[in-house]
Amino acid sequence: MQGGSAEEDYIAVSFGTLEHLTVELDDILKQLDGQLENLYTRLVPVVTSWQGEAREVFLKELDKWDKSARDLQAAQMGRRLMAGRRPTDEERKKERAEARPRSPRTSGGGFDVQPPHLFYTSLVVRDGQFDYDKGATALVEALNEYSQSAGAGRGADAFAAAYKSVTEKFLELWAKSVVSVGGVAVGLTHTANKYVQADWQARRMYGPPPVEKAPPVVIEKPPRYGPVNDIKWSGTGEDADSSEIAGILGEIPDFLADVIRPAVEHGLRLGKMHEITPGCRDAEFKGMATAWGAAEKAAKGASSDFNSAIKFIANNKGNDEWQGAMKAFCQTIWGTTEWGRTLDPQGNRVSIGREWKTDRNVVPAKRRPIIDVLHETAAKVRKQLDELAGVAVTTRETTTRLGKEAAEATVKDLTTGLDLFEMTRLAATMAFGEIVMTFRSHMDKAAADAAVEKYHQAFSDAAAELKGLEHELGEALLSVPTFVAEEARAEGYGARSLNDFKKEHSWQRPESPFPYKYSLDLATEEELYGGHSIDKHVGLTDLQLTQRLRDQSTGTGVPQIPAASSFTDLESAQNYTQYNIRCNSAEIDRWLKRPPKLGATEEFSVGTVDTGNHAIPVVTGRTAQVVDDHPTSPKDAHGVLTVLKYEPSLDPPFVVYTSMPE
Repeated sequence: MQGGSAEEDYIAVSFGTLEHLTVELDDILKQLDGQLENLYTRLVPVVTSWQGEAREVFLKELDKWDKSARDLQAAQMGRRLMAGRRPTDEERKKERAEARPRSPRTSGGGFDVQPPHLFYTSLVVRDGQFDYDKGATALVEALNEYSQSAGAGRGADAFAAAYKSVTEKFLELWAKSVVSVGGVAVGLTHTANKYVQADWQARRMYGPPPVEKAPPVVIEKPPRYGPVNDIKWSGTGEDADSSEIAGILGEIPDFLADVIRPAVEHGLRLGKMHEITPGCRDAEFKGMATAWGAAEKAAKGASSDFNSAIKFIANNKGNDEWQGAMKAFCQTIWGTTEWGRTLDPQGNRVSIGREWKTDRNVVPAKRRPIIDVLHETAAKVRKQLDELAGVAVTTRETTTRLGKEAAEATVKDLTTGLDLFEMTRLAATMAFGEIVMTFRSHMDKAAADAAVEKYHQAFSDAAAELKGLEHELGEALLSVPTFVAEEARAEGYGARSLNDFKKEHSWQRPESPFPYKYSLDLATEEELYGGHSIDKHVGLTDLQLTQRLRDQSTGTGVPQIPAASSFTDLESAQNYTQYNIRCNSAEIDRWLKRPPKLGATEEFSVGTVDTGNHAIPVVTGRTAQVVDDHPTSPKDAHGVLTVLKYEPSLDPPFVVYTSMPE
């Protein structure tokens, strides 16, 4: 850091040292993991045959080493997160290569997803998120090579304003959707870790305690893309494009051109041409259009990359439920919901339009509204920029031709019959007003004014086209799933995949389900006989709760559900749902003794959750209630409502159909 202060030099050296130590610590952690694994593999089979105190002492010592390794790993991850440090492309490539497992497809034609497959997929999704982020970053960098490019004029000003608004919303949507992808990467890792821990617990802690994988470093907060330079002309003191004046003066001798130029400029100001002077910089508009074209491709690429990553852990043979869940998972990340509607660009319900509803029979590439909004917005902005660049060129050619013809005629009128000496003397004595009047008498003012008006209109029409994009951008912004919502969905999809989407309960949590009678893992209940607690009730924002009431209402605006509710995250959903079920165990027993009909549902609830601190009521989530057929604003909920669905083939014979705060 040349010329910096002592403090700046110290900071630079310190960061370099920390970077070096971080790399060294990574290597040490890998060596430690390897040594522990080797120790476990060689000694555990021997130790398990031991009896008494020696065996217990040895296993406790191993557990200490394991805890130390996990603490170091967590500390290392914490340092990276605190520093806001993302892994480099090279680091990610290396990590991904080292983590790649064999395909889930087995030699016998089966499909067996194991934790390493989820760990690897989380890294692939993480890499896809970083690539997706680069698309918006590249767009901003390209657009910021230009400023004030629209030139002067009321139409140009209107276009610049619409362009600025659309660009801001576009980048905000891109940023929020980048975060959603990060939630999936983290959720898959959490699921795999829980499964490994639960498996170890189920084996009565036989063998070495598993070392948890640190979740990948991802983008958890919307990046701030921009700001992008304003293309509105805000310059002063420039009344005409020098290139345009040069074109008008054409081949007029320099000694005359220098005299005529001020008069020509003044003559042009007396008409409409000054309204669009300086004009749109067509070459810059072309450059901006190219950048938007690249953004089109980047948006579609993000969707394709995500679909490919998830398909790695999806069985595409003989399991419609698995395939349906995969399709839903790859749709919801791009804004679909079970209650989504078909809307036109202005948000009106229509039979044919933008589909916001999740459909398990539709391939992900055909149902990705956020990506489609980004792609189509970029395409339309690119198209308008290209077309306006053409309008600018055509208008400039027209006005330049008309001005050139008038200038040449002016010179001819003023110099006819004069020799070179007389023309030189004329240049020194020629009256400014006479030149202006002569120039204007030859200028086709009507044609020039018509060209200017056409120019204004073209830019105004383009502004209207861009404004028409804003409502869908707003709907997409409202529909972007949160980081925690996608983290939870990933845990649900990952947990079911690890159990091959079998129609059975599966406990994949590190804590023991005993001694409770009913212990259910909400993640493994998702999609099981229609279970949807995570999809509909985890990680929704207040605005999304209101959006749901809007979408699940009649044409006259009357909501068809009593409330829309959401837990903060999957862990709170699991804990509060489990609390509710355990509090209602006796009531559940009575319900099962009837017995219920196949597929029958029953509601069980608690008004509050008791954590021992009665002074402060526990907030279980947020709920937007419907009162007198009208939606109300979301507020804190303190209770839990869980709906169980009777399925006699299960043990216990029901599934958590849905669960929510109330």
